[in-house]
Amino acid sequence: MKTNTIGQDKVVKLGFRVTDRENGRLLQYGEDLTYLHGGYGGAFPKVEQAIEGCRTGDKVSVQLSPEEGYGQHQPELVITLPSEAFSDELPQAGEAVDGELEDGRSMTFTVSAVSDDVIHLDGNHPFAGKHLVFDFEVLEIRASTEAERSAGFAFDGMFC
Repeated sequence: MKTNTIGQDKVVKLGFRVTDRENGRLLQYGEDLTYLHGGYGGAFPKVEQAIEGCRTGDKVSVQLSPEEGYGQHQPELVITLPSEAFSDELPQAGEAVDGELEDGRSMTFTVSAVSDDVIHLDGNHPFAGKHLVFDFEVLEIRASTEAERSAGFAFDGMFC
């Protein structure tokens, strides 16, 4: 397989746009999504299938259901705590905080709302439960290193 074609063990850099398929709202964009292609978990399987064989400059659009993407929204990952549970200063909406679920699992939550007496935390990914459209442009492709394959992910900043 040629170096400039996406396939197993290639490091791929993508430009991307993520929109909500239901309302067309832009959710995220960038030109810095770099991952190791070939089932290492750096990209959703449906995305890897769609860009397999692509070359630099190719553009691909992929629709993902919640099950193919970030999963369904799980209400049990939304918790409310009294503000006095935060001994230092109160977190701000949108801030990430580490916490624990009732079953003892540790995870990172996003502060969804703050009031004088309670803090609302959400452990779901912001795109959970959404039907998404990913528009990709292949920006760069290169061979992976032995160290990247062993680690199972691409090392950032390795494009020359």
